[in-house]
This record gives sequence, structure tokens and C-alpha cells, in this order.
Amino acid sequence: PAGRVPKGLPGAGAQLHSGAGRALGWFFMDTLCLQEQVPVPVYHPTPSQTRLATQLTEEEQIRIAQRIGLIQHLPKGVYDPGRDGSEKKIRECVICMMDFVYGDPIRFLPCMHIYHLDCIDDWLMRSFTCPSCMEPVDAALLSSYETN
Repeated sequence: PAGRVPKGLPGAGAQLHSGAGRALGWFFMDTLCLQEQVPVPVYHPTPSQTRLATQLTEEEQIRIAQRIGLIQHLPKGVYDPGRDGSEKKIRECVICMMDFVYGDPIRFLPCMHIYHLDCIDDWLMRSFTCPSCMEPVDAALLSSYETN
């Protein structure tokens, strides 16, 4: 659902278009379309904070860029439950609670848990731990770089 920007804020009267994380009650990034229809990312560093990308400090911008870089190094693939039917149990993404469907884009974490690509990418922008086992993702990624 779209929402309006409150009066008095930059871009008042513009529309907010929600992302997939809305089901969790809050989300990391929306798009604010100003009157000129130029999309401006809106970041939610915490559930109670909202800031336009243009209002982020240089440190925050660097932190976001580093996190995006780490996420892009995680392997991704396409969900395939197995051609021989050996995987009889229907699996679901624990973030969105939707069943995986053949062909869904997925991402693998170092702990070998899998999630819908969009779900886990949004999750990792907020918390760099596996939502199932709470293993830190960045520690596993950084240690793999150190051994190479």
C-alpha cells in the first residue's frame, strides 16, 4: 500500500511505495517519488527512523555500500526441489513464510540455510545474522576471504 509523506517533510505530497519487508511491520528501503517522478531511496535504519538517502552521513553511506558488497558475494541460485522427488517436505522461506516454488530466486548463506533472494537481501541490510540459526554472516564471509 502506498502512503503519503506528512506535510512539512521534504517531498510532501509525494507517494511512498512499500517494499517486500512491509509484512514485518517495517522495512529498510522504500522509494519516494517526488513531483518530478525521480525516485529517491528512503532508508529506515531502525523501525522508528526514516531518512532520505540524501540525508545520510558519509559514514552511513559507506556502511550501506560495504554491506551491499558483502551481500552480493553470497551465492544465489534458483529453487529446485529435486527432479527425483526425493524432497517430499514442502520448504518455506522463514522470513516471508511463503513456500518455495520451483524457479524462485534464492540465496544461500554460509550456514547453508536458503531464503528467497529479495527476503534475505532485505533482512541482511538490517541484521547480518542468519534468521534461522543466528550465525553471523559477515564473520563467515570475512574468514573465507582471509583463507584465499
